[in-house]
Amino acid sequence: MTETPASVVELAKILQIASVELMAVTLPDAGIIEVTPCLAERWRIPREEMLGQTLAKFGMGKLSARYVTDETNDAGQNAATRIEVTYSPSMGAPKLARFTAQMMKADGKEVMLLVGQSSRAAFIAETHDVERRLQLALRSGGYALWDFDYRTGVSNLSPEVYEMLGFSPGDPDLNYRSWNERVHQDDAKKTIDHSLTTSGNHVDQWQTKYRVRTRDEKYIWVEVIAGVLRDAMDGKPTKVIGLARNITEQMNAFERLRFSERNLRRSQAAARLGSWVYQIDSGIVKLSDEMLEIFGISDSVLPPSLSLIESVMSPADQERWKEAFELAKLGRNMPSLEFMLALPNGVERHIEATIETEREENEVVSLFGICQDISDRKALERKYLQAQKMEAVGQLTGGIAHDFNNLLMVVMGNLQLVEQLVHSDERAARRIKAAFDAAERGSELTKRLLAFSRLQTLQSTSVDLSLQLPKMEPMLRQAVGEAIEFTLAPSTGTWPINVDVSQFETAILNLCINARDAMMPRGGRLVVELSNVALDDDYCSRHDEVLPGDYAMIAVTDTGSGIPKEHLEKVFQPFFTTKGPEAGSGLGLSMIYGFVKQSGGHIKIYSELGHGTSVKIYLPRARSEGGQVPFFELKPSAKPADPPPPHRSVVLVVEDNDAVRDVAATMIADLGVETLTASNGSEALHILATRKDIDLVLSDVIMAGGMNGPELAARALKLRPELKLLFMSGYAPGSVRQMQNLPDAIDLVNKPFTRNDLTSKVMRALAA
Repeated sequence: MTETPASVVELAKILQIASVELMAVTLPDAGIIEVTPCLAERWRIPREEMLGQTLAKFGMGKLSARYVTDETNDAGQNAATRIEVTYSPSMGAPKLARFTAQMMKADGKEVMLLVGQSSRAAFIAETHDVERRLQLALRSGGYALWDFDYRTGVSNLSPEVYEMLGFSPGDPDLNYRSWNERVHQDDAKKTIDHSLTTSGNHVDQWQTKYRVRTRDEKYIWVEVIAGVLRDAMDGKPTKVIGLARNITEQMNAFERLRFSERNLRRSQAAARLGSWVYQIDSGIVKLSDEMLEIFGISDSVLPPSLSLIESVMSPADQERWKEAFELAKLGRNMPSLEFMLALPNGVERHIEATIETEREENEVVSLFGICQDISDRKALERKYLQAQKMEAVGQLTGGIAHDFNNLLMVVMGNLQLVEQLVHSDERAARRIKAAFDAAERGSELTKRLLAFSRLQTLQSTSVDLSLQLPKMEPMLRQAVGEAIEFTLAPSTGTWPINVDVSQFETAILNLCINARDAMMPRGGRLVVELSNVALDDDYCSRHDEVLPGDYAMIAVTDTGSGIPKEHLEKVFQPFFTTKGPEAGSGLGLSMIYGFVKQSGGHIKIYSELGHGTSVKIYLPRARSEGGQVPFFELKPSAKPADPPPPHRSVVLVVEDNDAVRDVAATMIADLGVETLTASNGSEALHILATRKDIDLVLSDVIMAGGMNGPELAARALKLRPELKLLFMSGYAPGSVRQMQNLPDAIDLVNKPFTRNDLTSKVMRALAA
């Protein structure tokens, strides 16, 4: 068999990259010396079986050829001559292909290159007018052909190369070097010369797309495929052979399509809107990515089906959905339909769905549906209704308190007058005093109602709580009694606040008494502590009537029985209490709520049943007389930003609440840190045993599943003594350290945390 010239081999490699069919034969003996694998694959004949055979005259051999003439080409120009090659297998029908012939000399031999169409032509032909241009380009070798000799600096360009950039064939102003100079500056790194320079001279095959400036100073997109010939002795490039084609129209169409799809995805993601299509005749279902996300369906679940959607609905909602679906198949468009989802991870979502019909010749052929996650809207509606209810109750209680105060004034005044008339009658005096005491208690009740209604008169003054709280310590210790271990942990450098001192002291006293009652009769620990907190936009967006800014935070934390989850939203309502009817009026927390809100602050309760409760009061930092913090004022707690860790760190987030775990992991991942998650201590230990690259464990302190945060930390440190630890909890830092006896070296993120709170502590822990 004749040895195939290297240039022909390299050209075949380039055409194979472009999936272009090629057969190279020597002249005059018509021996086949090269075949691209894509041609052999299409004919289903081993490539080695074709090599070395002779291309015979038509009908006289297994591989035969003849000249054929197209009637006209796509442009209506003169007919073109092609060569048709027929393969006649021993069994089955003959197979044929048409080629364009091009002559070349290689190693002193005359070689005819028979170039066929691209196997991707069927796909490309789907775009507008591409097949016509492809056929024109293939007429002289498939693509526009070019080569460049690095030793001589000579360029050989086919006529199509010149036409592509608007030059006349043979124009000396266009060559390999000037072509590269016309490449867009932003694409300069995509040229073959740049690749050869920066890749250590190891590029052999090369394919890319870039923009090239035409003669009339416009840019077109060009796809270039090339191969490099090298010197056998030193391996340096001697020649580059390539193909080029104008793909501007495809790139523009692709960009329009990509822009449209990107906008659609963004719109659906922003609106939490998923879509689906159901083909009635085949039962095929197509679900959008957003649809999969809303219903918690993995994209690895194949094939997608509506039964997956139904599986996360309640039985009642399933019936409503199926009824609407069947009615839609009969031709009825189904407007708004609401139902609930209970996803496997415990998340509940409110969904609003519509179903529309697609018809052909008045028959329903498919159904098109939209499902929108309206959970946020429902949550806002609930908050709005709750706010309306609290506002209505506040107005009612305020009005009652105002009128009742007037009545009590009459009663108490007359009792005092009558007392003077009967002062000598001891029995009457006792009766009057009892009535007067009851009226005073009624007056105290109206004060609490006014406090909840935010209608009480506050005498606010600038207060430094780090000085004020120690003054209250004797009173608080006496109120909670000796059975309770009491700790006061004020902070130095606390921001000043404007507050009514008397009402503030009453609020803290009531919280301590509530905490005492929750720990009786077995006793427990009570911690009152103080710190500076900055609430950001992200935190405030999730809480009503809270403005971003600096706050002094007072936390009252106990180890009592805790508050059931279903009661947490009701604890601030007037007269709501879990105590017996003889234990109190149920106005204590509602009074504190009204006082905090009237002072421009925020109150938050964090509680876990059986573990205790932490009530946090946020009071706004006092401003200057002009209402602004002076520009030269420095925050006492300000610290320089921690440097980023030296490598891509790995953080394991351990939290039994799915929503909190997801939020924490997402916030940390935004730092560019890899995050792993675990829902309990056992799962976390398994991950630590398998992943040796974990740098930091961020764990909740109190978790379900039999292992709390400190226990996890102790076992994790036995596995990895160098491991860094960070805790998070709804209890204030001092309280957790008191209750759990955590080492001071382990920092804590205070729930509910802001993004800045969490990320700064994580970065500080990683950089420690």
